[in-house]
Amino acid sequence: MFPTNHKTIFVLDHTPYFGISSDFPIEFDVSKSRGPGYVPLPPVCKSLWTCSVEAAVEYCRIVWDLFPEGKLIRFVVSDSAAHLLNTWAVAQQNLTHILNGLSLVGPVRRGAGGDVVGLCAAIEALGEPSPTQSSRPTTERLFQNRGRIICITSARDDDSIRSLAEIALNALVQQNKKLSMVPPTTSADADNTQSLVVHYCHLVIVNVTPEKIETRVNNQPLTEMGGGLMGVEVIVSRASALANLLGRLVLPHYKLATTTVTGIPMKEEQNASSSANYDVEIIHSSEAHAGLRAAQTAAEALESVVLRWWTPRGAEGGASGCSGPLWRVTPADVASRPSACLVNFLLNGRSVTLEVPRKGGGRSASHVLAAQGGELWIGALGGRMPYDDPPALSEGAGGRVTDYRIKEFGSVMQQNKLLPLRGAGANGRARARLQRHTTYWPLTISSTIIFNLGPVVEPLSRLVVQETLSEAEVEACRGVLLSLLGMESRHESPAAPLPSNVRVKWCGRREDQWRQVWGELEALVRAHAASPAHRALLRTLLECRGHNHSADGESRASVIRATTDSPLSPVGAGGGGGGGAAGSSAGAGDVWAPRNALEALLGAPRPPRRPDFAGRMAAGNRVATLYSHLQDVEAQH
Repeated sequence: MFPTNHKTIFVLDHTPYFGISSDFPIEFDVSKSRGPGYVPLPPVCKSLWTCSVEAAVEYCRIVWDLFPEGKLIRFVVSDSAAHLLNTWAVAQQNLTHILNGLSLVGPVRRGAGGDVVGLCAAIEALGEPSPTQSSRPTTERLFQNRGRIICITSARDDDSIRSLAEIALNALVQQNKKLSMVPPTTSADADNTQSLVVHYCHLVIVNVTPEKIETRVNNQPLTEMGGGLMGVEVIVSRASALANLLGRLVLPHYKLATTTVTGIPMKEEQNASSSANYDVEIIHSSEAHAGLRAAQTAAEALESVVLRWWTPRGAEGGASGCSGPLWRVTPADVASRPSACLVNFLLNGRSVTLEVPRKGGGRSASHVLAAQGGELWIGALGGRMPYDDPPALSEGAGGRVTDYRIKEFGSVMQQNKLLPLRGAGANGRARARLQRHTTYWPLTISSTIIFNLGPVVEPLSRLVVQETLSEAEVEACRGVLLSLLGMESRHESPAAPLPSNVRVKWCGRREDQWRQVWGELEALVRAHAASPAHRALLRTLLECRGHNHSADGESRASVIRATTDSPLSPVGAGGGGGGGAAGSSAGAGDVWAPRNALEALLGAPRPPRRPDFAGRMAAGNRVATLYSHLQDVEAQH
């Protein structure tokens, strides 16, 4: 109910050590055109106190921009005493109140003191209930009171850090013990101010050092102390990198993520007629990247996702165009000129569509960036937008874009629409029709010849898919077969001219091409040989195929029957010239063909062309042993 980031306390070390220079020079005089005799101003260096204050304030700015309610932060300045700059009241949760308190504290002064008193005061502040916690009745106060303390200090070595953590743990244990011994009050006013037991405290100790001073403090990962009552994490940082460090720590503390908006067109200050592309990093909830990183690691969560600026023509602006959830957005570097320009652009009522960069080209809109109610929002676009480019077929499972039979596939879809039918067996009939239409249906242009011949096989390819055939339709199909038989007798090539960007797989000798033509025709007719008219057409096809491949048609047909009756021939390889053999074979439907469209969609395995070896089938998962009886014979001799 109340996570660890519900209450966060900054403990800032205000001892004399933090008054020293950070040894990181900053150019104060940036102007280059000066008159003769001008002495340039020397660079300036911030103090450790200034660096720590700026970093903590930037941390608060990000949190309060994204979470106007529910995430509370307090400041404790520690020197000779603990100075509490604010409380858990909502009215004091703003940068104006914090900066006013820091101005009253003033610069670092000489004197004794340290961060121990500040840590003890922070432990006591964690026990104070927040307004949301105090509003709950006493009977419902079964929640876990957890919080985080970020202590910015500077220690000599690891022993000093360990001693500081032990002091904080001891103070937490003593406070919880004292609160457990106090009987609960009955007054409603007293219940609102009664301290709570701290169930868990995440202590982050940030050890800050100047640029030119070596430190003997090492980074330490999160370590549990006091039986899970406190988790201690030690981070070492230079003063110049402290702001970036806290800007990165805020991401895992509040489950945030960053997005780099790249390719932002912006006019140059020196030349208003020219423009350049800039990048702006924004911070928002990590849930906005759920569609981009479904299973991201901890390292990937800290990396910024790059999205390209894209404002499509005719797109409706505003966050109202996004039907999904919205998350607040704040710039990572609020003082930079590109960030200020982007914020002003959005606050003026404009919106930006962000797309995922693709190496292969194309556009895919993923997010929309807009302002609403004076705040910046980012929303994830669910699914494709109307102005997105349609996905290319090349992104699918194999094949070339120009090689797919796209129009023919659309015709098959139109012929096999599923409609609500009454009566028993309606689903079975629809599935049988789809199975019959897709048993032999080449997916690509380069894998077939007969479907590229056009008018030559047009009546047959159009009529054979019908459930029944009339006598006139059968005669029309026979005419197509006789026409093909005449073309083969005249030694004409069946190859049809194809586009230059289609790679054919059937180019070769003319005899091989005609052999493939008759094989495809047989597979097509066998797939639809469910009625007597279809079986009669199949017998005619087998007679034509056998007659033109031998000087003697009868001898050729007998050879076909002899080879197809052999147990070594593949299933459905021939079919026999007689009516009974053709009819039985067609009725069984045992014809091997390349994987059809239905099997590709359903993922059905291709049937084997011949039975597996008996020894391998008997061995199962073991290695099959060949000629095992010969080993027994050798053993006897």
